[in-house]
Amino acid sequence: MPHSMQHILTRFRRDASGAVAIEFVLIAPILFMLLFGTVTLGYFVGINHSVSQLAAGAARASVAGLDQTERREIAEAYLGEVGSRYPLLAADAVASTVTFSGSDPEGVTIQVNYEVDGSLLGIANGFLGLDMETIDGSAYLAY
Repeated sequence: MPHSMQHILTRFRRDASGAVAIEFVLIAPILFMLLFGTVTLGYFVGINHSVSQLAAGAARASVAGLDQTERREIAEAYLGEVGSRYPLLAADAVASTVTFSGSDPEGVTIQVNYEVDGSLLGIANGFLGLDMETIDGSAYLAY
């Protein structure tokens, strides 16, 4: 019996048929973490860029107004179309303010805050502990 047990152990030691599966089990978590990190970083860059462009676009659109009231209406209308203009942004997660300065020259400041909770970045916050609640963007335009 010891001879057959030794034969089985020798055959088991030389058998490499499951080596690929074992290597995959060891490497897969690292690969999935890298993939998740890459997708999350790309999503963050896209959201950050969209928030900045939303603020800048609203400021540029307000130039068409003749007075402060009309400029505010145009900027707020632009900000209200966030879902159709910026597909990465969820309209219900966007909060914005339009502020006019009375100095010379008169200008407008558009501030946009994007709530990341409920998005891929919110999930990444849970895993990575990023403590990120909003992505903020602003734009100033002097008339």
